[in-house]
Amino acid sequence: MGQRTNMSAATGEEGEANSKLPLGTTISLAYSSYFQNFIDALRISWLFLLLVVPLIGATTWQQMSWFTTAVVNLKSGMPLQAMPARPVELIVLQTVSSLATLFAGVSIAVAWHRRLLLNERPGFSGSNIGAPSLWRYIGVGLVICLIIALPALAIIGPMYLMLPRGVANTPNLALFVVLPFFYIFGFVILLRLSLLLPARAVDDVGLTFKEVWNRTRGNTWRLFFGVVACFAPPLFVVQLGALILGGFPDPAKLANGQMANQWVIDSVVITCYSMLVTPIWVGFLSYAYRFLVVPAPRNGR
Repeated sequence: MGQRTNMSAATGEEGEANSKLPLGTTISLAYSSYFQNFIDALRISWLFLLLVVPLIGATTWQQMSWFTTAVVNLKSGMPLQAMPARPVELIVLQTVSSLATLFAGVSIAVAWHRRLLLNERPGFSGSNIGAPSLWRYIGVGLVICLIIALPALAIIGPMYLMLPRGVANTPNLALFVVLPFFYIFGFVILLRLSLLLPARAVDDVGLTFKEVWNRTRGNTWRLFFGVVACFAPPLFVVQLGALILGGFPDPAKLANGQMANQWVIDSVVITCYSMLVTPIWVGFLSYAYRFLVVPAPRNGR
């Protein structure tokens, strides 16, 4: 009951939940709250930006060095089978940088959910690493991934193993028919259950998978278009800027190693920019949770 009271006070919403998400309003709120609270977005993310920059830069440089060597070898006539494998240090760097970027995104998301839904002023960047809300957020995210992945593996795995010996890499009609279904199935589940993320971020541990599934019924397309509208345009802007400033990839320059610096810079800028605009689509999920879930009484509360 206390959680519901706090949430109602923070959002100013009372009464029954909307059966249909007001898409335009929710998208507008996601963008306006981001620009109005941009200083808070910087306060939440600045430390992660500083930590991720050297990781992404080193990873991209190693990757470009390996790729340039492979391109030169191909031009010299070396068989594809003789291409050098990815070095161990590159694999380690890719793994560490991916995990660090993902963890930074989760920390930023949790802090932004709490900023919008609880009006909680963000603390020092990364200060929520030890908070239970962050680890609940990670936990429910992993559970959602398992809900999506396990049924697909249970069906596709045996189908793959039953292929005739020697043709395991041959396209199979059954797999082509089944895979699109699972992509759609998984995407729908991800959208419908995604509102559990802001719930756990604001310590709403009473919201169940069944309840959020029921509350989002009839809103799958609204959630889809809302996430796309808040995710795609900012990334399109930075990708377009990178193409305008750096130009399209030139195979000749790539083979000579002349594009390595440009790719490193582009990779660092795009990654940091993506982290910085993460609060926009996170804000959409926050307001979708507020509109569809928060006003709904649950378990007699």
